Amino acid sequence: MTREQILERLLVKVGDGIWVLATLMKAGKPINKERLKELTNHHFSLKKHDDAPPIRSRHTLDQIAARLEGAGLVDVQAIGRTRMYQLSELGHEVIKFRDQYLQRGVN
Repeated sequence: MTREQILERLLVKVGDGIWVLATLMKAGKPINKERLKELTNHHFSLKKHDDAPPIRSRHTLDQIAARLEGAGLVDVQAIGRTRMYQLSELGHEVIKFRDQYLQRGVN
């Protein structure tokens, strides 16, 4: 597989997690899970006024966070009992690839 094929596959599989990645990129610093949910839903509401937010429950938040962590798109650091999420290098690549993908008019 080429680099582009791998990034395209990650982009497709990440689903609503793309909003979490965008939120982490915008924040530029580690964020705890509950704050990540708030910021992601807020960011989503600014872009998509009429749709329901991507993270409606703690269960959904846990699923998205686990998927992103498993794919290596976020780095997680435990500070006491709090887990802090930050965009990984691969996560940055997926976001950049998505921007290029959209500029080409594919999505």
